[in-house]
Amino acid sequence: MEEDKGEISKFIKFLAFKTTQIIVQSRLGGLIYSKCNNSGADWFNIAIRDHPDILSETKKALQTGQSDNLITNHFPLCVEISLQTVDGDKMQLEVWSLNINKDSADPLIKSTYSIYNRMSNLLKSLLSITRVTPAYKLSRRQSSDSYSIYYRIYSAEPEHNLGESYKQVRIGQLITQIGSVTMAVAYRTKMTISPTQNTCDNTIMLKSDHFLNELSPTHLRYPNYSKKKNTTV
Repeated sequence: MEEDKGEISKFIKFLAFKTTQIIVQSRLGGLIYSKCNNSGADWFNIAIRDHPDILSETKKALQTGQSDNLITNHFPLCVEISLQTVDGDKMQLEVWSLNINKDSADPLIKSTYSIYNRMSNLLKSLLSITRVTPAYKLSRRQSSDSYSIYYRIYSAEPEHNLGESYKQVRIGQLITQIGSVTMAVAYRTKMTISPTQNTCDNTIMLKSDHFLNELSPTHLRYPNYSKKKNTTV
């Protein structure tokens, strides 16, 4: 039984790594083709190449220098996606969360293989949902002349600053021997922000077709948001 719990803990660690990769890479601005791979060479049979900066920030949030069994103590794991205009105005677009409720564990579950497959299905659902929230279209249209998209990965309860009428969606849930794993997203629906300086118009409305279509190089337009903001998690 303890061996099964150790295996599930390892699965959860790599589920977290792939979750942040899927979310952040979907906001880079380009098209990404994620192929299924049944060879077993890729975690959860999904061919997602790890971006080093995203992986590094995820490891920092989870403090993976500790043993796998202690990683679950650093959940919820959140990914915040924000927008910043060339004038310095900022707006939080969405907050993704991966959480573990240890009180909902089911020690009677025997098949770790089944849990692994369900985690794979959970990631495939995440891949789909990252393409349908409003931030996806905004990220595709970002440019150095208008606005850029930033991300921040942290380990804490989700910090929502999404304005009125924001939406919350639970992407999926699965029960394991060490707890219930839940993936969710909260996202902004009203794309208005208040400028940092006084102007004649006190709000800015962002429309998906308002900005230029050309995209700047990835490493320039998508720096790590956590490095822009001096935050401790």
